[in-house]
Amino acid sequence: MNEELEREVLVMCNLSQGVKAEGISIGEMRMLVKQVRKGRVTIEEAAEDAGMTVEEFKKILENTPLQAV
Repeated sequence: MNEELEREVLVMCNLSQGVKAEGISIGEMRMLVKQVRKGRVTIEEAAEDAGMTVEEFKKILENTPLQAV
């Protein structure tokens, strides 16, 4: 593959990850984040409910401001 094609493939992979994450509504995601922060569910349970890996959910948890939930 040439460099341009590799870059395009990387962009498409990132987009597909975003589409996968959009399978759950923003409100549902905020609720899961809130439940994890309150200790009511584990990160593993929340990730499973969201249809994500634990690592994907951790990134969302880290990037969600406290006032957003």
